[in-house]
Amino acid sequence: MELFKDPTTLFLFKLAITFGLMASGFFVNRALSWSLRKLHPYHPEKARSQLVFLKNLVRMAVFFLLISVWASQISGAFLSVVAIAGAMIITGKEVVLSLLGYVNISLSKPFRIGDYIEIGTQNGRVIDIDLLSTKLFEIGMSGKYTGRRLAVPNAMVLTQTIKHLSMLGQFSLYTIEIILPFKVDTVKAEEVALQVANTVSASWLEEADKFFDQIEVSEFVDLPGAKPEVFWQAYNELAHKMIVRLACPLEKRGDAEQAIYKGFWCEFGPV
Repeated sequence: MELFKDPTTLFLFKLAITFGLMASGFFVNRALSWSLRKLHPYHPEKARSQLVFLKNLVRMAVFFLLISVWASQISGAFLSVVAIAGAMIITGKEVVLSLLGYVNISLSKPFRIGDYIEIGTQNGRVIDIDLLSTKLFEIGMSGKYTGRRLAVPNAMVLTQTIKHLSMLGQFSLYTIEIILPFKVDTVKAEEVALQVANTVSASWLEEADKFFDQIEVSEFVDLPGAKPEVFWQAYNELAHKMIVRLACPLEKRGDAEQAIYKGFWCEFGPV
């Protein structure tokens, strides 16, 4: 067309298409979000998981369409692009690693939306996964939400150990550590800890046992029972470490930990 022989007109046309594609991607993502909330009103985690996948798919589609729109300019400046790409690899290693980390998450699925995980020193519940980072609702040392949202670079998936805290599903085995000096009565301490842990977990103990039995059959693994147990380790030259292990619903870990700490020290008394 004669109109597009003018370089300025062609550039403005491509610029308009670029803005149109970006706006379309934005509105498609908003429409998907609305549709999935209507489709899964009682399963928000399932809706969020599907939304994250489709959102990233739309972003990639828009990206490749933009590449095709500007293909002539890109091919005309091929050497410059190669130089820029080389510079990006050298100076933007973290970006490249984060993209590779996203590919790894998509293919091997070490965790999903809604899972409780620990990457490096970061601990929380997965709420979003994009091309460069994984978003977490942070869980503090007390086992409670801190109210902060973490953005963990996907590069950490390739370089850090991932602890999947909710791998078993509805219930998980949870350990609570209590430091006690060597002089204490360890028999009494263990009795008090078990008494408190049994009281705290009484409402879900039977259900957790059945759940673990189902996991053993379906996954061909041998799991410990849901009933609380106590183990001992040396902490340093002055103290023991008493470890209380119990089965606990994922969303009640923080409450259970606080209840056991308070109950133990209330019953055991000062040392």
